[in-house]
Amino acid sequence: MNEKYEGVVLRTIKYNDSLMITDIYTRQQGRRSFLLPVTHSKKARVRNVLFQPLSMVSFIAPRRGAKQLVRISDAQPYVLYSSIPYDVVKSSIALYLAELLTYALREEEKDEALFNFIDRALVWFDSVTEGYADFHLVFMAQLLRYLGIAPDMSTVSANGYFDMQAGLIVREHPLHPHFLLPAATAGLARLFASDFLSVRSLALNGELRGNCLAVLEEYYRLHLPDFPSLRSGEVLRELFRV
Repeated sequence: MNEKYEGVVLRTIKYNDSLMITDIYTRQQGRRSFLLPVTHSKKARVRNVLFQPLSMVSFIAPRRGAKQLVRISDAQPYVLYSSIPYDVVKSSIALYLAELLTYALREEEKDEALFNFIDRALVWFDSVTEGYADFHLVFMAQLLRYLGIAPDMSTVSANGYFDMQAGLIVREHPLHPHFLLPAATAGLARLFASDFLSVRSLALNGELRGNCLAVLEEYYRLHLPDFPSLRSGEVLRELFRV
């Protein structure tokens, strides 16, 4: 029996000469992997171009039984981006977030709140025309809440250290290397207090943006098993370097 899905494409990799495997975070079942036929025909019911990283697709596939990988039989965009694929900054951020989500979303489990967060964030990102250079940082900070590993930044003070291992602000200098000094802690707390509507007010320069990105990546590595260094992070650092 077929089932209809809505999902955000995480990545697509080659399986053999005629098939690819696409990992998709779906509204209905969380993260799933599907078989995707290799085709370049514009008349095909499943076009590979629809499965670019972070694309939002609606598709049909058999309900999974004993066979884990099932083949997508029909697909179309459920949100058609108007700017992300055509803007070099936005497309670079999108590739980075797709890699981030590939390693952060491991569970095959439905999470409506998490899916809605990703959905709304990407629609907003596609719609804005300026002031989005720090979008990925706010996205990363907010995503931690839905993953259940958000730090407690509520006790920020002039002398507080952010202990990344403990996920909170402490008064004493931690005895391990995973911490921020008080000045950097205050800046990070400002980031965690931001949302997409206030992202423009962050107005970080290239150095601060790169520092925040490094801290957030380190926090993800500390709190998510097997979370790697993200290869696309260097692209963002070069893009925003001043």
